[in-house]
Amino acid sequence: HYSDKGQSGDLLRLDLKKPTEWKVVAKGPKLQGHALVAQGGKLYRVGGFTAKNKDDEDQDLWSVPDFARFDPKTSKWEELPPMPSPRSSFDAIAIDDTIYVVGGWSMQGDKEADWQETAIAIDLSKSPLKWKEVAKPPFQRRALSVGTINGKLHAIGGMQPNGKITTNTAVYDPKTDSWSKGPKLPGDDTNGFGSACFPLGKRLFVTTATGKVLTLSNDGKSWTPTGKTPTARFFHRMLPVDDNHFGLLGGASMKTGKFSEVELLKIGQ
Repeated sequence: HYSDKGQSGDLLRLDLKKPTEWKVVAKGPKLQGHALVAQGGKLYRVGGFTAKNKDDEDQDLWSVPDFARFDPKTSKWEELPPMPSPRSSFDAIAIDDTIYVVGGWSMQGDKEADWQETAIAIDLSKSPLKWKEVAKPPFQRRALSVGTINGKLHAIGGMQPNGKITTNTAVYDPKTDSWSKGPKLPGDDTNGFGSACFPLGKRLFVTTATGKVLTLSNDGKSWTPTGKTPTARFFHRMLPVDDNHFGLLGGASMKTGKFSEVELLKIGQ
């Protein structure tokens, strides 16, 4: 059950050189299901949904088109041109100076959610900033993850409009503005729900809701089991801490609920 009480608008920072405590560095709108993308020394916040209901009221969830930039030097958010339509439960990634947004849906209160059919992009090096559609994805999914390796975007897993989870991977090439079929995630379909994806070195990694750690092969044709996460979680994030470790943040478990613990995941050579 989602409510205003269960959402936060705090932006938190952890100093990896002195990781003693999290510090609130800025306030923003209360959101879930949004994306945060780091690029060029700035942090970009994309989309998400807000709960307009109180804890004891029926859910009233609204996706937003918001797009904003945080500058660590000023500790302030700057509002940027919003997306063409509201979007939440998607993922986003930066390739060079362009942010790509893939998947998701739009929730507008008691209306039926509208699944997104488009993928959009914004070139941060151009002025004025302007969103554009890229090649239409051959799928509709939410609760997916996206990552990039060798200049290509990989859209991994997710929930489909029919309610089923997919373990499919789709690959977008910005140079040709085209999609192609990538390798399926191995194992249970649950691996495709709420995964997290990020490159480390020259490899692309995925952590799944079942706790699996998977690595994309060098030829891009298969996923290889690499290990297990300390705790299985979905709707989490993984970010590189150094050349051999990821930090696993947030997320939830059907058994234990939401996580506040940050775990360190070592990647083998």
